[in-house]
Amino acid sequence: MSPYLFGHDWEQERRRLDLLEQVYDGGTLAFLGRLPLPLGGHCLEVGGGAGSIALWLCDQVGPDGRVVATDLDTEFLERRAGKRCEVRRHDIVTDGLEEDAYDVIHSRLVLEHIPQRDDVLRRLVAALRPGGWLLLEDYDWARPSAAPGCVGGELLERAHDGFAELLAAAGYRPDYGLALSGDMRSAGLVDVQAEGRVHLGVPGSPASEWWRLTLAKICPAVVERGHLTEAEVEELFDLFDHDGFLFRLPTLVAVWGRRPG
Repeated sequence: MSPYLFGHDWEQERRRLDLLEQVYDGGTLAFLGRLPLPLGGHCLEVGGGAGSIALWLCDQVGPDGRVVATDLDTEFLERRAGKRCEVRRHDIVTDGLEEDAYDVIHSRLVLEHIPQRDDVLRRLVAALRPGGWLLLEDYDWARPSAAPGCVGGELLERAHDGFAELLAAAGYRPDYGLALSGDMRSAGLVDVQAEGRVHLGVPGSPASEWWRLTLAKICPAVVERGHLTEAEVEELFDLFDHDGFLFRLPTLVAVWGRRPG
Protein backbone atom coordinates (compact mmCIF):
# COMPACT_ATOMS: atom_id res chain seq x y z
CA MET A 1 0.00 0.00 0.00
CA SER A 2 1.37 3.42 -0.96
CA PRO A 3 2.04 5.69 2.04
CA TYR A 4 -0.55 8.44 2.35
CA LEU A 5 -1.39 10.64 5.31
CA PHE A 6 -4.91 11.71 4.35
CA GLY A 7 -7.04 8.58 4.51
CA HIS A 8 -10.82 8.67 4.20
CA ASP A 9 -11.33 7.38 7.73
CA TRP A 10 -11.02 10.90 9.20
CA GLU A 11 -14.45 12.39 9.90
CA GLN A 12 -13.60 15.70 8.18
CA GLU A 13 -11.95 14.21 5.09
CA ARG A 14 -14.97 14.51 2.80
CA ARG A 15 -15.33 18.17 3.73
CA ARG A 16 -11.60 18.69 3.13
CA LEU A 17 -11.88 17.15 -0.34
CA ASP A 18 -14.94 19.25 -1.17
CA LEU A 19 -12.94 22.37 -0.32
CA LEU A 20 -9.98 21.16 -2.37
CA GLU A 21 -12.32 20.89 -5.37
CA GLN A 22 -13.55 24.45 -4.79
CA VAL A 23 -9.99 25.75 -4.71
CA TYR A 24 -8.44 23.84 -7.61
CA ASP A 25 -11.11 22.49 -9.97
CA GLY A 26 -11.40 25.71 -11.96
CA GLY A 27 -7.76 25.59 -12.98
CA THR A 28 -7.76 21.84 -13.56
CA LEU A 29 -10.78 21.99 -15.85
CA ALA A 30 -9.24 24.87 -17.79
CA PHE A 31 -6.12 22.77 -18.44
CA LEU A 32 -8.13 19.67 -19.35
CA GLY A 33 -10.23 21.79 -21.68
CA ARG A 34 -7.13 22.54 -23.75
CA LEU A 35 -6.59 18.86 -24.55
CA PRO A 36 -8.23 17.15 -27.52
CA LEU A 37 -10.79 14.81 -25.97
CA PRO A 38 -13.23 13.36 -28.52
CA LEU A 39 -16.71 12.10 -27.87
CA GLY A 40 -16.38 8.41 -27.11
CA GLY A 41 -12.89 8.91 -25.70
CA HIS A 42 -11.36 6.92 -22.85
CA CYS A 43 -10.08 8.69 -19.72
CA LEU A 44 -8.33 7.70 -16.50
CA GLU A 45 -8.48 9.76 -13.30
CA VAL A 46 -5.85 8.56 -10.78
CA GLY A 47 -6.61 9.48 -7.17
CA GLY A 48 -10.19 10.45 -7.89
CA GLY A 49 -10.94 11.76 -4.38
CA ALA A 50 -14.55 12.92 -4.22
CA GLY A 51 -15.05 12.55 -7.96
CA SER A 52 -15.62 16.00 -9.44
CA ILE A 53 -13.03 15.71 -12.22
CA ALA A 54 -14.10 12.19 -13.16
CA LEU A 55 -17.73 13.31 -13.52
CA TRP A 56 -16.68 16.26 -15.69
CA LEU A 57 -14.76 13.88 -17.91
CA CYS A 58 -17.87 11.72 -18.21
CA ASP A 59 -19.77 14.72 -19.57
CA GLN A 60 -17.03 15.38 -22.13
CA VAL A 61 -16.79 11.87 -23.59
CA GLY A 62 -20.54 11.25 -23.63
CA PRO A 63 -22.44 7.99 -23.26
CA ASP A 64 -20.20 6.13 -25.68
CA GLY A 65 -17.02 7.09 -23.82
CA ARG A 66 -15.33 5.48 -20.85
CA VAL A 67 -14.00 7.07 -17.66
CA VAL A 68 -12.13 5.06 -15.02
CA ALA A 69 -11.64 6.72 -11.62
CA THR A 70 -9.25 5.09 -9.16
CA ASP A 71 -8.31 5.60 -5.53
CA LEU A 72 -6.93 3.70 -2.57
CA ASP A 73 -10.33 4.18 -0.90
CA THR A 74 -13.28 4.53 -3.28
CA GLU A 75 -16.04 5.27 -0.74
CA PHE A 76 -16.53 8.90 -1.82
CA LEU A 77 -16.24 8.05 -5.51
CA GLU A 78 -18.84 5.30 -5.31
CA ARG A 79 -21.36 7.55 -3.55
CA ARG A 80 -21.09 10.25 -6.18
CA ALA A 81 -20.35 8.54 -9.46
CA GLY A 82 -23.18 6.03 -9.59
CA LYS A 83 -23.05 4.25 -12.94
CA ARG A 84 -21.57 7.18 -14.85
CA CYS A 85 -17.99 5.97 -14.58
CA GLU A 86 -16.06 2.88 -13.62
CA VAL A 87 -14.80 3.22 -10.05
CA ARG A 88 -11.76 1.11 -9.27
CA ARG A 89 -10.10 0.51 -5.89
CA HIS A 90 -6.53 0.60 -7.04
CA ASP A 91 -2.99 1.24 -5.81
CA ILE A 92 -1.16 2.86 -8.71
CA VAL A 93 2.16 1.55 -7.34
CA THR A 94 1.34 -2.16 -7.12
CA ASP A 95 -1.86 -2.91 -9.06
CA GLY A 96 -2.05 -3.66 -12.75
CA LEU A 97 -2.88 -0.98 -15.31
CA GLU A 98 -3.85 -1.66 -18.92
CA GLU A 99 -1.54 -0.30 -21.63
CA ASP A 100 -2.41 1.70 -24.78
CA ALA A 101 -5.88 2.31 -23.37
CA TYR A 102 -6.57 6.01 -22.65
CA ASP A 103 -6.86 9.22 -24.61
CA VAL A 104 -6.43 11.40 -21.50
CA ILE A 105 -5.00 10.58 -18.06
CA HIS A 106 -5.11 13.06 -15.18
CA SER A 107 -3.88 13.05 -11.61
CA ARG A 108 -3.71 15.86 -9.03
CA LEU A 109 -1.63 15.94 -5.85
CA VAL A 110 -0.92 12.21 -6.01
CA LEU A 111 2.51 11.40 -7.44
CA GLU A 112 4.28 13.81 -5.08
CA HIS A 113 3.28 11.48 -2.21
CA ILE A 114 4.58 8.29 -3.84
CA PRO A 115 8.25 7.32 -3.41
CA GLN A 116 8.02 5.13 -6.54
CA ARG A 117 6.79 8.10 -8.61
CA ASP A 118 9.28 7.49 -11.45
CA ASP A 119 7.95 3.97 -12.03
CA VAL A 120 4.37 5.22 -11.74
CA LEU A 121 5.01 7.91 -14.33
CA ARG A 122 6.34 5.36 -16.81
CA ARG A 123 3.28 3.18 -16.23
CA LEU A 124 0.95 6.12 -16.84
CA VAL A 125 2.72 6.94 -20.11
CA ALA A 126 2.41 3.30 -21.18
CA ALA A 127 -1.32 3.41 -20.38
CA LEU A 128 -1.84 6.20 -22.92
CA ARG A 129 -2.91 5.43 -26.43
CA PRO A 130 -0.47 6.73 -29.06
CA GLY A 131 -1.33 10.42 -29.33
CA GLY A 132 -2.93 10.45 -25.87
CA TRP A 133 -2.32 13.17 -23.29
CA LEU A 134 -1.14 13.05 -19.68
CA LEU A 135 -1.89 15.96 -17.32
CA LEU A 136 -0.28 15.88 -13.88
CA GLU A 137 -0.62 18.49 -11.12
CA ASP A 138 1.68 18.56 -8.11
CA TYR A 139 3.04 21.12 -5.69
CA ASP A 140 6.23 23.09 -5.75
CA TRP A 141 6.42 23.40 -2.00
CA ALA A 142 7.85 26.85 -1.52
CA ARG A 143 6.76 26.81 2.11
CA PRO A 144 3.31 28.36 2.59
CA SER A 145 4.10 31.67 4.17
CA ALA A 146 2.22 34.46 5.89
CA ALA A 147 2.11 37.97 4.44
CA PRO A 148 4.81 40.35 5.76
CA GLY A 149 3.84 41.57 9.20
CA CYS A 150 0.90 39.19 9.33
CA VAL A 151 -0.38 38.27 12.77
CA GLY A 152 0.58 34.68 13.65
CA GLY A 153 3.09 34.27 10.83
CA GLU A 154 5.79 32.72 13.01
CA LEU A 155 3.37 30.19 14.44
CA LEU A 156 2.14 29.21 10.98
CA GLU A 157 5.69 28.66 9.76
CA ARG A 158 6.49 26.39 12.72
CA ALA A 159 3.39 24.35 11.94
CA HIS A 160 4.50 24.05 8.33
CA ASP A 161 7.97 22.89 9.42
CA GLY A 162 6.34 20.05 11.33
CA PHE A 163 4.02 19.32 8.42
CA ALA A 164 6.96 19.11 6.00
CA GLU A 165 8.86 16.76 8.30
CA LEU A 166 5.91 14.36 8.48
CA LEU A 167 5.44 14.40 4.73
CA ALA A 168 9.13 13.77 4.10
CA ALA A 169 9.08 10.76 6.44
CA ALA A 170 6.29 9.28 4.29
CA GLY A 171 8.30 9.67 1.07
CA TYR A 172 6.87 13.00 -0.05
CA ARG A 173 8.84 15.09 -2.57
CA PRO A 174 8.12 18.81 -1.97
CA ASP A 175 9.57 20.10 -5.25
CA TYR A 176 8.00 17.50 -7.52
CA GLY A 177 5.93 20.08 -9.38
CA LEU A 178 9.11 21.68 -10.70
CA ALA A 179 10.60 18.30 -11.63
CA LEU A 180 7.56 17.13 -13.58
CA SER A 181 8.35 18.78 -16.90
CA GLY A 182 11.76 17.16 -17.19
CA ASP A 183 10.54 13.82 -15.88
CA MET A 184 7.67 13.71 -18.39
CA ARG A 185 10.06 14.42 -21.25
CA SER A 186 12.40 11.71 -19.97
CA ALA A 187 9.45 9.32 -19.87
CA GLY A 188 8.95 9.83 -23.62
CA LEU A 189 6.25 12.50 -23.85
CA VAL A 190 6.40 15.31 -26.40
CA ASP A 191 4.76 18.75 -26.68
CA VAL A 192 5.27 19.12 -22.92
CA GLN A 193 4.05 22.40 -21.42
CA ALA A 194 3.69 23.65 -17.86
CA GLU A 195 2.00 26.38 -15.83
CA GLY A 196 1.79 27.15 -12.12
CA ARG A 197 -0.90 28.81 -10.04
CA VAL A 198 -0.88 30.18 -6.50
CA HIS A 199 -3.81 30.64 -4.13
CA LEU A 200 -3.96 32.91 -1.11
CA GLY A 201 -5.58 31.95 2.17
CA VAL A 202 -7.96 34.82 2.97
CA PRO A 203 -10.21 34.49 6.06
CA GLY A 204 -13.49 32.85 5.07
CA SER A 205 -12.25 31.62 1.70
CA PRO A 206 -12.33 27.96 0.57
CA ALA A 207 -8.52 28.05 0.34
CA SER A 208 -8.17 29.17 3.95
CA GLU A 209 -10.70 26.65 5.23
CA TRP A 210 -9.14 23.82 3.22
CA TRP A 211 -5.70 24.56 4.63
CA ARG A 212 -7.13 24.76 8.16
CA LEU A 213 -8.61 21.27 7.78
CA THR A 214 -5.40 19.96 6.22
CA LEU A 215 -3.44 21.19 9.24
CA ALA A 216 -6.11 19.86 11.62
CA LYS A 217 -5.57 16.37 10.23
CA ILE A 218 -1.80 16.55 10.65
CA CYS A 219 -1.44 18.63 13.83
CA PRO A 220 -1.79 15.80 16.38
CA ALA A 221 1.37 14.25 14.91
CA VAL A 222 3.04 17.68 14.79
CA VAL A 223 2.35 18.07 18.53
CA GLU A 224 3.62 14.55 19.20
CA ARG A 225 6.92 15.42 17.49
CA GLY A 226 7.30 18.58 19.56
CA HIS A 227 6.95 21.23 16.87
CA LEU A 228 3.89 22.79 18.57
CA THR A 229 2.06 22.49 21.87
CA GLU A 230 -1.67 21.80 22.02
CA ALA A 231 -2.20 25.38 23.20
CA GLU A 232 -0.31 26.69 20.17
CA VAL A 233 -2.43 24.53 17.86
CA GLU A 234 -5.58 26.10 19.30
CA GLU A 235 -4.04 29.55 18.83
CA LEU A 236 -3.14 28.70 15.25
CA PHE A 237 -6.67 27.63 14.36
CA ASP A 238 -8.10 30.78 15.93
CA LEU A 239 -5.89 32.79 13.56
CA PHE A 240 -7.75 31.49 10.51
CA ASP A 241 -10.72 33.66 11.51
CA HIS A 242 -8.59 36.75 12.13
CA ASP A 243 -9.05 39.55 9.58
CA GLY A 244 -5.29 40.15 9.42
CA PHE A 245 -4.32 36.53 8.70
CA LEU A 246 -3.21 36.08 5.08
CA PHE A 247 -0.91 33.37 3.71
CA ARG A 248 0.24 31.83 0.44
CA LEU A 249 -0.35 28.18 -0.41
CA PRO A 250 2.27 26.19 -2.34
CA THR A 251 2.36 26.65 -6.11
CA LEU A 252 0.34 23.98 -7.91
CA VAL A 253 2.22 23.15 -11.10
CA ALA A 254 0.31 21.63 -14.02
CA VAL A 255 2.31 19.80 -16.69
CA TRP A 256 0.87 18.14 -19.74
CA GLY A 257 2.40 16.18 -22.58
CA ARG A 258 1.51 13.83 -25.45
CA ARG A 259 2.59 10.29 -26.17
CA PRO A 260 4.04 10.20 -29.69
CA GLY A 261 2.04 8.45 -32.38
